[in-house]
Amino acid sequence: MPCDSANQFRQYQFLSELLNETMSIQILETARNLRATIERAKSGNASVKWLPRFPENCCNFAANLLLLELSEAGAERLRRMLGTVHDDRGDDLATHVWVQAGDLVVDIAADQFEQPKVIVEHRSSWHDSLHNVKPFLPRRDLVEGVSEAEISRLRGVYEDVLRELAPFR
Repeated sequence: MPCDSANQFRQYQFLSELLNETMSIQILETARNLRATIERAKSGNASVKWLPRFPENCCNFAANLLLLELSEAGAERLRRMLGTVHDDRGDDLATHVWVQAGDLVVDIAADQFEQPKVIVEHRSSWHDSLHNVKPFLPRRDLVEGVSEAEISRLRGVYEDVLRELAPFR
């Protein structure tokens, strides 16, 4: 029986979409779990300097932890993004950091700006509304994702925080 290339293409397309959907679900679960862990640690008075004010002014810490968790979960093309939040008059209010996982926006600290606690979306209208969006660290947060060296560096920087969060998982 001859091979039907159109049928093979449809099968490939289906499998590709299925894998993307599976990874999206895994990314959502990872983000929710990390957010819940941080909240439990905050309630449990874990010894993390920035934790009492979470999520206020903690997006960088949250994004770095999220980057580590997503990397461990097997997500690819991870990088941190930085954008400027404007107030109603258009003045700069603050900067905000989140994680981009391929074409997914992943954010666990946007609720400081009256957004959902966990955002995992292909297009986030709120993130799209931010100004001057760019990679957080241009030499490290590359389009193809952060390097294994950057992941290792962050593991070292956040070693104490990860140890403090462990009992709250």
